Formats: sequence, structure tokens, C-alpha cells
Amino acid sequence: MFATRYRWLYVLLLGTYSGANVLFMEALGSYGLSVAPWWLLNLFVVVVGLIWEGNLLIERSLPTLGRWLPSGLHPLVPAFGLSLPVTALATAGPAWLLQATRLHLPPAQFALGLKLLLVVAFRINLFLNTINALAYANRQLRHSQVEAEALKKAGALARLQSLREQVNPHFLFNNLNVLAALLYRSPDEAAEFIQQLARVYRYVLQQQEKDLVELGTELDFLASYVFVLRTRFRGALDVRLDVPVHLRPRFAVPVALQMLFENALKHNVASQNHPLHIELFVEDDHWLVVRNSRQARAAPPDTSLQLGLRNIVARYGFVSEQAVRVEATETSFTVKLPLLSM
Repeated sequence: MFATRYRWLYVLLLGTYSGANVLFMEALGSYGLSVAPWWLLNLFVVVVGLIWEGNLLIERSLPTLGRWLPSGLHPLVPAFGLSLPVTALATAGPAWLLQATRLHLPPAQFALGLKLLLVVAFRINLFLNTINALAYANRQLRHSQVEAEALKKAGALARLQSLREQVNPHFLFNNLNVLAALLYRSPDEAAEFIQQLARVYRYVLQQQEKDLVELGTELDFLASYVFVLRTRFRGALDVRLDVPVHLRPRFAVPVALQMLFENALKHNVASQNHPLHIELFVEDDHWLVVRNSRQARAAPPDTSLQLGLRNIVARYGFVSEQAVRVEATETSFTVKLPLLSM
């Protein structure tokens, strides 16, 4: 608020109003202070201007000062605290200068007048900081609304991407071939394959409106998805899931794990002689880690993979202060997702 380009107009109006209010209340006569109305009005305009500019300087200095303040402290608290000595100096300085050059009041009268001026000045500072707090809250509300819309959009895009992966012709063709082979070889296994595949589709559709899900729910979905992959790739895919039970009540972004598994399959070769290794585990009870071996395909990777990973990073950026970590070496590709708590 203090940085508004109309601040000098506001200073003039607020200073004139404050001085006029003192004159209207006949406060000077009540306390025996002989100050010309013109000088009083000018003094209030100068004091209000200095208070305003002092708060503006504090506001601009907060990012630097914030390094020395406790992390949980609201920025408006130190800003208001610093504004108090600034207000005292912004009031006493002009008053003393006016006394020394123009008024020449007796010391007792000047001390009384300074006390009255300080009372009004601190009220003006409180008023300005209150308005600034309301403006700050309004900015934060609008920022939160924009973030919520962006998160909603990112989540919808991720779910759409995941659904597209499940219904694209290659996915359906490959899984229908697997199902056809199972029907002749093992009808019971074919029935289980159909059930797990149906769970994959049902979960993606059920999470359309959710931004977070319990980790346990996400892991149950992932288990169905891994069952489909293992049945399809047989010995060409080695998947290990190791997540402690006590962490299942934590939260995760929906279908993020599935997208990372799909990414690993898109980017790498999986064969009987060179199986692709994918592991899911927890690091320090704070990170959900997906790591796969690197067996790059000869053809260029699908660009949708890059979009999928960027989408995951963006979605976690909306719901967590800890960023997604991506680590790539010659032999492995690792993505670390922060474990979330409500």
C-alpha cells in the first residue's frame, strides 16, 4: 500500500484532515498553545509524509531484515514494531525544527504541544498500518485464489494426461494382447488381470476433483497398476515397493507415482536379458523416492514425458514448500517427492 503512486495525494489529504480536525476541536486553545493554523497544517502534512515514507522504507527493507527474524513471524509484526520509533522521529524532528526557527514557544508549552502531536501521530501510524494490513490480506487472498486455480488446472491436466496414457491405442492394444493370451493359458489369471485393469481406470476417474489423496490410497492404486505392468512385461520388469505402513496416512498428489512409473517405461528399454528395475521407497520419513535404472532407448524420448514431470513438479510446488528433487546419473534416474501432511 505504501508504494502506491498516489501516496503524495493521500499524504496531503490525510495531513490536512488531521490538522483541520485538531483546529476544529480547538485543542490548541484548550491547552494554551499559541500556534498559527497555517503552521499547524503544514506541520501535520510534513509529519504524515515522513511517517508514510518511513513505513515505505521499512516495507522495502523487510526482505533483507527477514533473514534475521524467526521464520514463523508474520512480516507485518516487525514492520509495525519498526514503525513506532520511525513515527517518534518523524514527529519530534519537524516539531523541534519549527520550534527552533519559527515558534519559539516556552519549553513547557513546547513539551505539551509535542506530547499532543505524538498522540495524534501514533494514531495516524496505527491507521496507516491497519489499512496496509487489510491491503496485505487482500493481496494474499487474491494470490491464494490464483494459486488454487493454477493447482486445479495442473491437477486436471495431470489426470487428463494419466487417463490419456491408459486409453491410448498402444496401451489398450498391448493389454488386450496380454488378456487374449491369458484367456487361453490361465483364465483365473485373466480374470484377475481384468479386475486390476478396471481398478486402474476407476481410480483415475475417481480422483478427478482431488488435489491430494492419502498415500495408502495411492499405493493401493499403484499396486493394481504394477500388477498390470508385471503381467504385461513378465521378467522384463523388476518392481520393488517398500513403503512403511505407518506412513500410509500421509498424503500425496494423485497419480504422480503412476506417471513416474510410466515415464520410466517410456524412456528405457525393458527386456528379458536386461530387465528394467524400478523401486519405490521412503527416505528419512520425509521423501517418497522413485528410482529406475537407465537403459535409454535408441529413439528420442516422447515429449509428453517432459510435460508429465514438469506437471508433477508444479503440482507439488502448490501444496508443499519443499520442491520435488530430480537426480540423474549414468545408471539411474531418481525423483524424490515430499511426503505431505495435512
